[in-house]
Amino acid sequence: METVKTISNVVPYRLKTDELHSVVGFLSEIEVLFIKQDQKGEHLVRYNLLTGKKKTIYSTNDDIIQAFIHPSMKQILIQTASNEKKAKVTILSVEGKPLHHFEVTSSELSIVWNPNNVDLLAFASFSDNFSYKSYVFESKKEQLHEFQSENPFWVWLTDDTLWMNRMSNNPLNGGTLSKVDWRNNKETPLSNHQVVYMNSYKQSTLIVSMDFKREEFQYVLQKGTQKQVWETPAVTNFSQWFVPEVQWLDDQSIITLLPTKSGKIDEEENPFQLVHTSIHGVQQIGEMKNYEPIVCSSKGSVCLTGYNYEKVFTTKKFKVKDWLLLQG
Repeated sequence: METVKTISNVVPYRLKTDELHSVVGFLSEIEVLFIKQDQKGEHLVRYNLLTGKKKTIYSTNDDIIQAFIHPSMKQILIQTASNEKKAKVTILSVEGKPLHHFEVTSSELSIVWNPNNVDLLAFASFSDNFSYKSYVFESKKEQLHEFQSENPFWVWLTDDTLWMNRMSNNPLNGGTLSKVDWRNNKETPLSNHQVVYMNSYKQSTLIVSMDFKREEFQYVLQKGTQKQVWETPAVTNFSQWFVPEVQWLDDQSIITLLPTKSGKIDEEENPFQLVHTSIHGVQQIGEMKNYEPIVCSSKGSVCLTGYNYEKVFTTKKFKVKDWLLLQG
C-alpha cells in the first residue's frame, strides 16, 4: 500500500480561502477528501497528496452541512439542506455514486456512523426548541427506526447497542455510562462513573474518567481482558472537561493528543503530546505547542492538523508541512 513516507514528497494544493468549505479526511493513505464551493454549487474533491492530482466526485446545489468518511473508507456521508426545516442525508460510494438517502424534518442533526457496520447510522434530529427524536437508519433495508433515549449523543458499542453517558446536572462531575438497546428500546445502567469521554472500535473500548483527588484524567484502553491505563493532567475548554478526539487505526490502536499540564486550553498556551497508544503501551510521536484538531489515515502513517486541517504530518518521523495553501 502506497503511503506518504517523507513529508517532502507532499505536493501542496493552492485554493482561494472563500472556496474552501471544509476538509473531511482521508480516503486512503495518500488521498484527502475536501469540499470546495463556488457559484456552481458545492463539490466533493479527492486530492492525491503525492501527485497533486484532484478529481471532483460529487456536486450539489444544496448547502452541505456536514460530511463524514466511514472508517472502512468505502462510503461517504453528506448532510445537505435546501431549506431550514428539512435535512437530507445522502450516502455515497467513494467514487461519488449515490447509494442511499433519506430526509427528516429537522433544523439540526447529530450523526454517529457505526464504525464496524457501514449499514447502521444513529442520529438525533433536533427541533428549534432543543427537543429531539432518536433514530437508527438501516441502509441495507432502507428503514428508519425511532427509539427512546435520555441523551441525544452516543457511541456505537455493538450493532444492537449504543453507549450513552448520563451526565449529572454539573457536567464537570462527569457522567454514568449506560447501554441502549435501540432495537428493543431498553437502557441498561453500567458501573462506570465520573466518565468524561468514551469511544469504541471493533473489539476495543476507551473510557476517560475524572480523578478528582489528583485532578487528572484516567484513560483505560481495553481489548478483551487486556488493558492499558494511563493518566494525564485534566484540562477544560469553555468551562467543560476537554478530552481531545481519538483517532482509531485499523489495528485498534489509537493516535491522540494528551495534555501535559492542567489549565484552560482556550485561554493560555497548553502543550500537548502527540502519542500512539495500544494495549502494549504509550509511545510519543511528537509535541504540539497548543491544541489543534487532528484526523489520521486508517494505518496512521499520516495525519492532518490545523483548524482547517491545512497541515499534514507524518508519524514515523514527526514533521509538519502545509498541504493546503489558502490564498486571499
